[in-house]
Amino acid sequence: MALTTTITVAELARVGVLAYQGQTYRISLANNTTGLTALSTVANFDAVKLSGSGYADKTGTIAAGSYDATDAQYEMPQIAITFTAAGGNWIYNTVYIVLTSGGTSTLHSVIVESPSVTLVDGASITYRITLFTND
Repeated sequence: MALTTTITVAELARVGVLAYQGQTYRISLANNTTGLTALSTVANFDAVKLSGSGYADKTGTIAAGSYDATDAQYEMPQIAITFTAAGGNWIYNTVYIVLTSGGTSTLHSVIVESPSVTLVDGASITYRITLFTND
């Protein structure tokens, strides 16, 4: 006997809202030359985060999402953030996302750039990130 389980749209929405809606996010750039992974801590990544030359983390609050029937997933609104080097070049190989809820910060995800990115003074780069839950 074969069994098939399908997670309902309502459940995907419930989980998406609990996991993301209303949480604050911080997106940071780091030059990770110490072998940090998704198992490392926020503090580990913050220790190798870029600084100077106009660098600043990007922050915001995650708004309400909606169900995307095409992709069969509950998606939060896309986060589009732009970093612009100012006053010097930036060299980095890691983009990491930290979510904070109830005063607790959690490393959500780690994006590894290979090869490293060199963002020259005055240049910009945009990242578009979609958080979602799916079956």
